[in-house]
Amino acid sequence: MTDPLIERLAALALDLVMDPPSGDDPVVRFATPTDLVAAFEDSVGLAIGDDAPAHDPDDVVAAARTVVDHSVRTNHPRFMNQNFAGADPVAVVGDWLAAALNTATTTYEIAPVFHLMEATLLAKLAHLAGYPVGSPSGTTPDPLPPGLFCPGGSMATLYALQLARHRLQPDLVRVGAGPEPLAVFVSASGHYATGKAAALLGLGTNAVVAVEVDADGAMAPGALRSAVLAALDTGRTPLAVVATAGTTVTCAFDPLDEVADVCAEHGTWMHVDGCYGGSALFSADHRHRLAGVERSDSFVWNLHKMMGITQQCTALLVREPERLAACFAAGADYIFQPDKQFGEWDSGDRTFQCGRRVDALKLWLAWKVHGDAGFGARIDHAVAMADFARLLIGASEDGFATIADTGFTNVVFAWVPPELRPLDLESLSEADRSRLHRLAPRVKARMQSEGTALLGYQPVHGLNTFRLLVMNPTVGTRDVEAVLDLLARYGAEEWPGTA
Repeated sequence: MTDPLIERLAALALDLVMDPPSGDDPVVRFATPTDLVAAFEDSVGLAIGDDAPAHDPDDVVAAARTVVDHSVRTNHPRFMNQNFAGADPVAVVGDWLAAALNTATTTYEIAPVFHLMEATLLAKLAHLAGYPVGSPSGTTPDPLPPGLFCPGGSMATLYALQLARHRLQPDLVRVGAGPEPLAVFVSASGHYATGKAAALLGLGTNAVVAVEVDADGAMAPGALRSAVLAALDTGRTPLAVVATAGTTVTCAFDPLDEVADVCAEHGTWMHVDGCYGGSALFSADHRHRLAGVERSDSFVWNLHKMMGITQQCTALLVREPERLAACFAAGADYIFQPDKQFGEWDSGDRTFQCGRRVDALKLWLAWKVHGDAGFGARIDHAVAMADFARLLIGASEDGFATIADTGFTNVVFAWVPPELRPLDLESLSEADRSRLHRLAPRVKARMQSEGTALLGYQPVHGLNTFRLLVMNPTVGTRDVEAVLDLLARYGAEEWPGTA
């Protein structure tokens, strides 16, 4: 017998998927923390009491509606705030199916379908990256796939650095870290996850060397080579280079082939953080941005970013997958019995985690529905809309100025008041720079409070600038025009308040 309450709650979720918002709908109905707490008082309240009674189904549904009403609609065509948006409806359903089955990708016996599915997907992804794997179209996948799915890019970086250290210090797993000081190199525009991973692994954040970048945020190979030599001169052993394929702010792509040359010279592990830009491999027009990734030792990308697979869906690819077991196997014979049927498929002894979410199903379903061509078209559309924004900004008479441009999905720019046009960052007075720096947060607050759009801002070249990100496939030219019009209007209205 179907529970009517479950049906009503499921209908709310289905409506979110099947009836996405239009540009005229609010991106978010913004509320302060105090107001949000008050919004739940009309139904079940937010707090969980020690003796909380079961609530009336109507109140529970009302509370669920409050959740929806006050949540950010990341599938809104004017949500250009993060490097994820527009969850694919097929992936959403795949996530529901996986949740309903409620198993873990640990052993073959409890997740047989998902072990084969994960291995199949990893082989295909590795093939796209140019890793030496067998045919990804084979009917029987390899029980030792070239990597694993893990919970996010930060965890993947942690895995990669541990794998690098194992290659350098094979006894590390048994005897612990030795006194030898190590160095990890990442671009100054790279993700902060590298520092966190270094801290957790006991390397220390001081082991992380920030390498100089060019004006758009890509690692400078000459600076990397100099940094490695400087580390050697001070007695530090280069452990790994973390190259970035799509930085968070500008979506810069490090020159992977040149980075690989440096790594080859010193026998250094090369990890590519392609969490953001890795999905460019799906596009015939843009996969050249990752030339050289096939030379890396490990590579990660988040399918939950540009591909719209629901959070989270992160694939870590490893050139030497046997090293995973060497690093992480615990030999727990109560779960990984050496004499059990199909035990060679058990992935849990190749991961830091025991139970892992089933992240393969949603990607597999979406890929089956859309195909390679559909995934590629999603990338191409995102870049086309970003190019349209660039065109408008370049031709605008509303005072926009490009701050950084990598030609991909990120458009980094500022709105400039009439008295500071054309913008010249070099000659900008400190007073004017300070005022302009304060403008972006004020404009962002207006957008957020009114729910008209969401864009990020961040300091680039010492100035708070806007970052327009196109991720959602429903974004059209009308949405790009509307967002730029909003920025110009809010900028003009808020500029006097920065004095």
